[in-house]
This record gives sequence, C-alpha cells and structure tokens, in this order.
Amino acid sequence: MSTTGTAALPSSLATLLNKYGNTTAESQPHRAAKPAGERLGADPAFTLSLGIQDTGSALVGYNRLAQIGDKFETEVAKLETPSEAQGTALTVTVSQLAQAQSISTSPIGTPDKASLGTGTLTIQTGTLNADTNAFTASTIPAVSIPITGGSLNEIASAVNAAKAGVTASVVEEGGGYSLHLTSTATGASNAFRISGLSDLTYDPSAPNASQMVTGAEAKDAVFSIDGKDYTSASNTNVPVAIGARTDFTVTGTQTVQTSNTADQVQSLANTFNAMQKAIITLTSKGGGLEADANLAAGLFKNLGDAATATVDTTGTFKSLADIGVTLQSDGTLKIDPTKLDAAIRTDAGGVQSLVNQIASTIDDAIKPYTGSSGSLKSQVTLLGTLATRGGPSLLDYLNGNAPSQTQSTTQGGLAALLNGGNAASGTATQNTLASYLSNNDPSVTPDLSALFK
Repeated sequence: MSTTGTAALPSSLATLLNKYGNTTAESQPHRAAKPAGERLGADPAFTLSLGIQDTGSALVGYNRLAQIGDKFETEVAKLETPSEAQGTALTVTVSQLAQAQSISTSPIGTPDKASLGTGTLTIQTGTLNADTNAFTASTIPAVSIPITGGSLNEIASAVNAAKAGVTASVVEEGGGYSLHLTSTATGASNAFRISGLSDLTYDPSAPNASQMVTGAEAKDAVFSIDGKDYTSASNTNVPVAIGARTDFTVTGTQTVQTSNTADQVQSLANTFNAMQKAIITLTSKGGGLEADANLAAGLFKNLGDAATATVDTTGTFKSLADIGVTLQSDGTLKIDPTKLDAAIRTDAGGVQSLVNQIASTIDDAIKPYTGSSGSLKSQVTLLGTLATRGGPSLLDYLNGNAPSQTQSTTQGGLAALLNGGNAASGTATQNTLASYLSNNDPSVTPDLSALFK
C-alpha cells in the first residue's frame, strides 16, 4: 500500500507510517500482508524518550488499546468460520406499485377500415417526474414510424415492428375498437410521448391536451425500510438489502429475510473499522498516544495489510476488493453495496469463504499484540514501571545526562547500564537495566530512584 492519503490520519500516526511503514491509504487488493517496517512498532526509543507526563498519558492510552485489542480479537475470531445464524428479517412497507404508462384512443369503427390518418408517427421515451409532472426525454433517439394505411390494425402492426419501447394492441370495447399503447417496462423512466398524427398526439406532462385517454401513468414502486423511503422502477426482483430481493404484488407490509453472508461482510467491516478508528483516536492530540504512537502505528499497518491481503479460498474471490470492500485513506473499510450484491448473487459461498479467510488473516495479525503476553500488555507494563519512577526521560538517564547523586553512577550511559555497570560505578550498578525494570524490590535491585528525580 502506498503512503498517499495519510494526511487523513493524525500527524503522529501519519508521520510514522510515511517514514517506516509504507502504508496506508489506498487498497491494493492483490498484495499479501508483509511484516511492518524495520522500526515501525518495535523501536523502544519512542517510549524511552518520554517525560513523566507523556509516560502517564501513554500508559492510559496503551492500557485502553490493549483492552480494545483483546475485544477485537474475540470478535474477529467469530468470523473465521461460517455462521449458522440466519440473516436479518426486514420489514418492507410498499405504498405504491410500479406501473407502465398506458394510453388508448376512444372507441371507433372496425379496426381494418376506420383510419386515423397517414404520415410519420414519432415515439420518444423519457422520464415523468412525479412531483413536477414534467417529462424529460431520454438520451435514446426518438423512433419515427411511417404510417401508410392508417387503420387501427395497420398502426398497431407498425408500432410493434418498430420496437420503440411501446407495444400496441387493438381492443374491442364500448361498441367499437380502440388502439391501446403501453410502455414495455414499468417505472417513471419508461414514460413516452407521441407526435406526428393529430389523433394520436400525447404528452404525459399534459395528458388533458390530447384526444388520447390516459389509462395509467408511468410510476415507480415506492417502499420504505426502517422509516427510509426507496423507489424501484420494477415490481419484480426488487433489491431491499445487499444480497436480498423480493417481488411486490400488492401494497402493504411484507417481511424479507436478508442474506447472512452480507451480514458477515458488514460485521467484518464494522469490527475492523472500530479497531482502526480506536487507534486513530488514541494517536490523535489528547488521545494519549500522540507522543508514543510507534507500537500503535505498527498495529495499524499490520491490520491494513491483513485486510488487503490476497488469500486462498474455495470460491471465486481472493481479496476483499473482489467483492467491493476496499481500504480507504483513513485506514477503514468501505463497502460498495452494488458490487457486493453482485458477488453474493454470483457466488455466496465464495464470499463466505473469503470472509472466513480474511478474518483468519486479520486474527493472525492481531495475535502478537493481544493477551497477557502480547506487545500491548508489555508496553503497559513498561510504561507503568517508568511512570512509577518519575523524573526526567529515561533516554536522558541512559545517555548519562540525568541529574544523579554520584557522577560515577551515570557516566557510563546506555552501554554501561546494558552491560551491568562499569568500573567506576562498582557493585552499585552491576545489575542490568532489564533486571531493574522487571523488579521493584529495592533489596534486590540497586536504588536508582535519584536518577529519576
């Protein structure tokens, strides 16, 4: 993943990702996860250079991140196997069915003898706005139909042969015969306008100005889900949720079972996004980890790599991008409902297999950070020890620059302490720095508290 777009992240996080992580802005779906940058998430200098105030803030921040990380791992693990639960039951309320535009002439004489004139009949399809009643012609060119005989049957045959989006029929009614013209498809976008022959001229935006009789206006189906209104040009195979479709036959309320696979994808995205947003919040100003974001940045990157990995599955799809789930510039996942819907209808089992494999990959990425032995808990322990000691930054102490009771105790700096002391310091510093940090008993470790005052 490229570093383009890290400006969407907190400066502390973006700087580290740009410098060490080579991440995370755009989804690159066909790239397997790889280890973090050389220093990203693993450089102790970021922690050892903290003063007492930043140490305390980071302690709170990493303790919170450890708790969130443990919860995140638990939730992701649930998605590693197919769920036997059913999808959500949606309540769909249909207030209007979709209908096709239909118009007719008044009954006239016999269909083969009575003539409506000759010339050119022009049919233009378009959209009828239900609110303004305005007709807008579509980008499809109007169809011109030569009318040479003018009888009802001849006109009907000519219209049907032209395939202009309108079907024609001759119907016996009212003591005579009428010519009926009906759109081939329902929906407001399948209205039509007729011109060229005076007896057949019709504009759906001004129906009363025509001699033709309006049988039905072009209308969309109108329905609501959870209080939100939607429209559909058709009454059949209507999408009401990702991977779920239904037919409308009457107005009223119906229950539609959604796809459990779609719910699994949404759950994966929601869980992942909650974790990434938590890292963003904690590394932002006032979040606690602004001054010590390195470990959190490593986790952020590794999760992003796992989510965009290419994996082996039993189905058609090998990455989340294949089903319309992509990584955004803020490190979170976004679902393209149209592409996901198509993927589920094509291979629902393949989508489920992909979710399971990606969840497993993400779980593998978070495991080193979580639990009592994970790096987040270890960071909390280290920060707790440093906060207890107080005083100047530990880096000053390691460099031999911190105030001390005796010059001989600190003159060796980092190398001397890591080696267990130096010749000048004698037995007072022969324990290593590691043993000092891991044991708070002053009878066992040298009393170095003066170095942190």
